Order: sequence, then structure tokens, then C-alpha cells
Amino acid sequence: MEAVNGVSKEVEVAGKRKTIKIPAGVDEGTRIRFDEFDVVIAVRPDKTFRRDGYDVYTEIPLSITDAVLGTIYEVPTIDGTVKLNIKAGVQPGTMMRLREKGVRHVRGSGRGDQYVKINVTIPTHLNRRQKELLEELRRA
Repeated sequence: MEAVNGVSKEVEVAGKRKTIKIPAGVDEGTRIRFDEFDVVIAVRPDKTFRRDGYDVYTEIPLSITDAVLGTIYEVPTIDGTVKLNIKAGVQPGTMMRLREKGVRHVRGSGRGDQYVKINVTIPTHLNRRQKELLEELRRA
């Protein structure tokens, strides 16, 4: 998230503490000129997001009933959560695009996109009533 949003980092150079400003949008291997040094950025992976250039990828779990009937799901983005309208009948593995919700471009304007992958979760333990309802649905 620091690489995505930008950050100031304190470093020690020749026994002196200095502050390096890391611009928003940097990625692994980005070089930043600092005084007479080149700083190469190393970015740790995030638990929620996967990054590919300026685009961000995330996955959300969706119950089988929400996938069948549709729902509004609050999706995490790098700027907070947004409500995503998931249409009835969405299929497992569907990728949905959130325009301009990715990483800001380091130079210039614009942002990447965020892609949300739908993972439908199938229950492994059902009570008797749930099984009866599914059997009724199968017969219908």
C-alpha cells in the first residue's frame, strides 16, 4: 500500500538521517534518484491485492445463493470499499472490472483498473431443511 499511495522513508546515508519521498504508483524495481544515489524499490506482496503494472486484482467469495439470485457486494479497493452490483446467475471465475480503481500512474495522469474475480463457495455441510430446499429446487 505504501508503493501504491506513496510514502516518505527515513534512511541513513554516510551517518546522516535523510528522508526519501517515494511517489505514488512505484512498482518493484523502480529506480529513484536520491542525491548522488539511485534507490531501487522493493515491494512486498499484499494479502488482499495482486498487482500487474497499474492494474490490481482481487478475489471475493460469493455464496451459491448470492451467485444465483444476485447481490450487492462491498469490494475492497486500494481507496476503501465500493459497492459492486453482481447480477443474478454470475458464474464462478467471472472477472468484473472496476475502472480507474487501480494504481495511479507514476508520471502523468490516470489510473489502472481493478479486476474482481468471483469465487462461488459451495457449502460442504447442510442441515436437513437446506437439503430439502435444494432437492425441491432440483425437481423444479
